[in-house]
Amino acid sequence: MSPAMDRSDRGSVLMLMPAAVLIVVILGAMAVDRAVVFGAQRDLIATAQAAANDAASLGVSIDHLRSDGEVEADIAAMEAAVDTAMVAAEPGTTVSWWLEGDEVVVELARDVALVFSPGVPGAPRSQEITARASAELRLSDP
Repeated sequence: MSPAMDRSDRGSVLMLMPAAVLIVVILGAMAVDRAVVFGAQRDLIATAQAAANDAASLGVSIDHLRSDGEVEADIAAMEAAVDTAMVAAEPGTTVSWWLEGDEVVVELARDVALVFSPGVPGAPRSQEITARASAELRLSDP
């Protein structure tokens, strides 16, 4: 023990350890909840992109394309393509889609259950996430 250290200072660092551990646990819990949300967001974006691509590629009226070479939307085929793509979506996912000019726009939304946040009084139990994707109706360039 150094002569400059007072006997009353011994062990004062031990009093800070519970606070430090609590801070690390809280930050870890926040990181896990954010990772869950970002992972669900990534999956929702991929599903929206797949639905938009399927609707754009399968929603072209073949008869109209063969008769005059113009691209025309087949709404029933687009609806079926979006419904088929939504089989891969998590339960509780809501879908809306529409045409904007020559683009098919698909928007998805769902609630993601958080892991640690419900243990904190007043904190949310889930978070709503949304994803939007679009695909253009056009013929590929030769």
